[in-house]
Amino acid sequence: MKCESCNKKHATVHLTEIVGTAKKERHLCEECAQTVNTQLAKIPTPTEILTSLINQVAPEINEMSKISCPVCGLSYLDFRSHGRLGCPMDYTIFRKGLIPLLEKMHGSTQHVGKVPSRAGKELIKKNELMQLRSELNKAVEKEDYEKAAELRDKIYELSGDNNNED
Repeated sequence: MKCESCNKKHATVHLTEIVGTAKKERHLCEECAQTVNTQLAKIPTPTEILTSLINQVAPEINEMSKISCPVCGLSYLDFRSHGRLGCPMDYTIFRKGLIPLLEKMHGSTQHVGKVPSRAGKELIKKNELMQLRSELNKAVEKEDYEKAAELRDKIYELSGDNNNED
């Protein structure tokens, strides 16, 4: 298809203008399109469009878009567009943006992993005991002795021990 303006070169730019119900199409070569483009309103770049959408939809993502990893140089927008982090430090740097994303995708921010069926109950019990002991230590550090006593009782109940060493 030839350019509608100069009728010399091949038309590579196709403009569609809709005014009311009337639709007008123009097929132009690169050079003629540049002269017409100066008359048209400035068409935003994809980056500008993305930035404006981010600003409108999610102020938190706008805040995160300014952050980049000092180790690998990956920006948050690069991560969102490619879906991959660049280095282990990115988990710390982009934590604020990753937490809601992980919760939405996986329903949790903590990896549980697969458990073998024959060892499943014991492993689950062991993990729960470890979690309770960790919470117990934190409660004691904060001097929240009532919560610590509750956690101690839960640990005692789960472990089934008759001694009071936990």
